[in-house]
Amino acid sequence: MKQVFTQIVDTLKASQNVLIISHNRPDGDTTGSNLALRLYLEKEGKNVVSACADELPDNLKFLPESDKFVTEFLLEDFDTVVIVDAGARHLVRFFEIYPELGRTKKPIISIDHHFSNDKFGTINAIDPEETSTTTLLYRFFTEQNIEITKDMATCLLNGIYTDTGSFMHGNTKSYTLKIASELLKLGGEFKQIADNNFKRTPVKKLKLMGEVLNNVQYDRIDQKIVGGVTNQTFEKFEATSEDLSGVVDFMTSIPDAKYTVLYTEDNKGGVKASLRTRRDDINVAEIAESFGGGGHSKAAGFKVPGKLEKQVSWNVHELESNNQ
Repeated sequence: MKQVFTQIVDTLKASQNVLIISHNRPDGDTTGSNLALRLYLEKEGKNVVSACADELPDNLKFLPESDKFVTEFLLEDFDTVVIVDAGARHLVRFFEIYPELGRTKKPIISIDHHFSNDKFGTINAIDPEETSTTTLLYRFFTEQNIEITKDMATCLLNGIYTDTGSFMHGNTKSYTLKIASELLKLGGEFKQIADNNFKRTPVKKLKLMGEVLNNVQYDRIDQKIVGGVTNQTFEKFEATSEDLSGVVDFMTSIPDAKYTVLYTEDNKGGVKASLRTRRDDINVAEIAESFGGGGHSKAAGFKVPGKLEKQVSWNVHELESNNQ
């Protein structure tokens, strides 16, 4: 990885105009990675643009320079493209919006921590053993003797905190906590991070969560917990898929289930599946990959065309006759 890090630094030093892309439906890790890298490059005098095909959710708009994200750009304006936290090419809709992105001779740097990453970049810094892309970036900054400012520390800490589910997920390791401690020492705004990511719950989200949790089902054959959210449900509560954050974690807390699946419809004729497990003998990434998706062993997802239908089945359980 040290050689790859050096190659990234050399490429960025030779570039004046850099485009940093986050994956669709941005979360705390891809956003924190994007902005931490942006702050470093701006300090080096580079012209930087942060881009994502989807707008940032409200809970991430407290991060430094989060208001600088764009949803459109001209590829010809940039010398180098950096894509952060995208586990596969199809998770970056800009490849569809701008076909030239897939044909360009410009360097594309991919920095990521997903097992499913298909190494679509010309330079790939991929480490599936990392807790998050932000921990990988922390390594990059420290190993390359790059100063981490207070604002950069906040962005990196945000990615770690959210990708570990506030340090409750199985990807929280001893070095994860050590890095978080170092970022706190550097001025990372932990309280802001906690307040914005896990202590902001609008009424519509509470109602949506209640509806979803009230309708979860237990599949006894596969020993999985299944939930679904249709477009009609979103409309009923005037909510969006962003309001589902955290729901699947509640579902995963149900004992005895091997794993959890939450299906959600989009308005483009597709269904997204989010998979979670707490068990070490289950790899949900393998399940997701069989449907063209990917992710981590304990958190993964996929998307397929279609729509949701709720099915209800009834079983007859015969009682033993009590003849006397």
